[in-house]
Amino acid sequence: MTVLVVTALGFERAAFAHLAGRSGWRVASTGVGPARAADGLQKLIQAERPELVIGAGVCGALVAELRLGHLVLPSEAVTPEGERESLALDERLCHLAQRFADRSGGAVRIGDRIASVARVASTPGEKRDLARQAGASAVDQETFAWARVARSAGIPFLAVRVVLDEADEHLVSWRPSTWLGALRLPARALRARRTLRAFGREWPCWRS
Repeated sequence: MTVLVVTALGFERAAFAHLAGRSGWRVASTGVGPARAADGLQKLIQAERPELVIGAGVCGALVAELRLGHLVLPSEAVTPEGERESLALDERLCHLAQRFADRSGGAVRIGDRIASVARVASTPGEKRDLARQAGASAVDQETFAWARVARSAGIPFLAVRVVLDEADEHLVSWRPSTWLGALRLPARALRARRTLRAFGREWPCWRS
């Protein structure tokens, strides 16, 4: 059985380098955004013919309870336009995530919605509006597209995300209010990737 782990960026893919050389595992990046995510995964499915796809990477928080480094395992991906895709929730993986969070002093949200957007929600106001509109606790750009492609191919799809930016934070832009965040971003991104890597190291036991 081949498990395909897909990320948007090479930065996220590097968290799963330990899986790339293992039998039965493939790790690849599709690019950022819905269009690249869909096109990239379609090509990967044709090439790899996996029996399970895991979409992994960082996300933004839309609710105050989610903080930097928290795990998110959603059960549904939605778009601002109201489209929905169900996501698989593997009981053993959810249990593993909860144990990992407890052991590492973090937290995990299981079974929430994640909103997938074409344009990044970059301000606290935009995040609040999206949370209210979509009923979601987290946001990214690729999960909905990946899930739709996987469903069309008849392949189960799981999503695992780690929070990078919190609900009350501005993402980096030209606004002076975001410049301090720009200085902090590399360290925060490395922390989020360390969480992905540490959790990902437990996946071979989960699939054994």
